[in-house]
Amino acid sequence: MRKVLGSMTVALCLCATTAAAQSSAGEVHANYQRAVNSKTNAWGGGAQYQLTLGAKKAPVQLSTSLGVDWTKQDNGGPTQTSVSYDAALQPGGGGSFTPYAGGSVGANWSGGTGKQWDGAKLGLEALAGFQVKLGLKGVSWNAQERFGYVRGQDHNLTTRVGVVVSF
Repeated sequence: MRKVLGSMTVALCLCATTAAAQSSAGEVHANYQRAVNSKTNAWGGGAQYQLTLGAKKAPVQLSTSLGVDWTKQDNGGPTQTSVSYDAALQPGGGGSFTPYAGGSVGANWSGGTGKQWDGAKLGLEALAGFQVKLGLKGVSWNAQERFGYVRGQDHNLTTRVGVVVSF
């Protein structure tokens, strides 16, 4: 019991310190998605709310985000809507170029002509990308690659390019 209480105390102290040093941002992005086996393409876009935890001068920061995306497959194919939670690690320091890598878990729905499934399906992705600060204060450009799948569906490689605005 003592070890549990001690661990909880340390965790609370770390969380309080981390929560005190956080920043938030919003992002809008365009998506291009390519299915690995079927070679089909899909285009779309989305938005995310991002929260970065950790001091700016910390060696590593944790970036988390909640987002929504919509894509439409070429040639009149189905649409896909997803709500996802991303977590990524990035170096601290607040430089003008910030690489990151992490993962994503989401709920995905198929719709439109040629709907592929009913209800929500689990989606998992690995992601890597970078943010570059632009000349405008609080505005960055983001580029990202995501590789993963929706349960029971073809694996996809998704490219995202967007603009991030810090709050």
